[in-house]
Amino acid sequence: MLGFAGHFLTKSRRHHVTFRLLRNRRVVYTRTVSTGPDAGQLVEPPTTLAVNFLEFVGSGWRSEADAMLANTSAALAREYQQAAQAELATFAL
Repeated sequence: MLGFAGHFLTKSRRHHVTFRLLRNRRVVYTRTVSTGPDAGQLVEPPTTLAVNFLEFVGSGWRSEADAMLANTSAALAREYQQAAQAELATFAL
């Protein structure tokens, strides 16, 4: 924080513009500025697009290579889990 020690908000007491002053001005500004539509404009309700078309594509793997990759990954995950459990068991003793 530019060489200051402590929190950055604690350094504003020395300056003329404090964070409290900025925060109060921001509150006054947001309360006075109208962000809504003009009185002459008609407001349309927002539309929602709902897509509800589902189609069954298939199950399983597309090729034997995909099946081999998935099975190898699952076997490695099981080995990793077993090794982690064995390691934890040695620390528990």
